[in-house]
Amino acid sequence: MDFNYYIDDQTKKLQSLWTEFRPLRFTTKSGDFFESNIQRKAENLVNDFEIHNGINIPAGEYWFTDYELQFATFHGRPAYIFLFINWGGFYNGTRKVWFERAVWHINKHISVSSDFTQTIISLPGGKFTVNEFGGRLAFAVNPDLFGSLFTQWNNDDKEVLLNFRVNWIPAPGTNFYFVVNQSFNDRITGRPAMNTTILTKLIWRFVL
Repeated sequence: MDFNYYIDDQTKKLQSLWTEFRPLRFTTKSGDFFESNIQRKAENLVNDFEIHNGINIPAGEYWFTDYELQFATFHGRPAYIFLFINWGGFYNGTRKVWFERAVWHINKHISVSSDFTQTIISLPGGKFTVNEFGGRLAFAVNPDLFGSLFTQWNNDDKEVLLNFRVNWIPAPGTNFYFVVNQSFNDRITGRPAMNTTILTKLIWRFVL
């Protein structure tokens, strides 16, 4: 059982609470995994806040209970999946979260993965659904030269995010990183990236 409890230093009132009870958890001989959880949460909102366009959650103290299931096949296989579902209360409404990830190690140099997250929130002020898709291509030329290409999109932000990174270890204690981040507005085609960031970093260890 996990338990976290926070109080405000000034008012000495409840700030947040998170506790989890695990009725069932097991791992099979083949390495597959299953887990069920019951979570009790509380949060004391000092101010109203807008969680989505035109949907507000009033200030106040909220208590709610979530239920959760997790399942994963053995990660040592060339292909494996992870499934997660969480549902229950959410402030003065309800929330349901579904997540899946699939990974395929094509060979020792290349692997691909995809993930999908769906969040459905229903509140007195309205209901909305956020769908998020992600994909990753990871490569390794050798143990000292590797990298990845990651992309993500969700229907709320209406943006495509791209991340490309390479890590090179020319010698023990030395690391070179090259990273490119880009974001595109998926509602406008034929235009350059909305934002592009290029980062490089070199770590060189000197021994005196």
